[in-house]
Amino acid sequence: MKGGQANEPLGGAGGGEGEGGGADVSAELLMQARAEEAESKCAEQEARISELEAKLVAAREATDASERRREIERALGESDTVDVETARLLTEAAVAQMDEPDVALAVDELRRRKPFLFHGEPAAAQMRGIAMRPAQEMMIGDGALDGLADEARQTGDRRVLLRYLRQRRCGY
Repeated sequence: MKGGQANEPLGGAGGGEGEGGGADVSAELLMQARAEEAESKCAEQEARISELEAKLVAAREATDASERRREIERALGESDTVDVETARLLTEAAVAQMDEPDVALAVDELRRRKPFLFHGEPAAAQMRGIAMRPAQEMMIGDGALDGLADEARQTGDRRVLLRYLRQRRCGY
């Protein structure tokens, strides 16, 4: 019996504990490996989410910039700009410096500060444009001189008045 008792704890309870302990260790290692794998997948997904969020922000900024540029070009087109590209660049710079971007305000400010970029402003710029027209364009018939006088009187437009005075002086 001594041999059986000696074998019994080794083969019976001792062997069962060893196998059960081995199963517990392998299950624990398996769970730990799965947890590490899940954590690495989670980290990969978080990195992917961060990358996509950055792309989304960049796309929104590009869309906003494109819409702002289109709005600036529309506003400049409505304000009869002479040099659209220069005016657009100056307007974009002004809008970029504003706390609350306002394209209309930026165009008005540009028109006030740099009137030479726009048609119709100021009167001196209009005068230069009239003075530089070819003589053939300014020649009109006898009856038209009276028409210019009437138009200048009715509208009060200085350009028309100056055109009338030039026609009368030159005798066209």
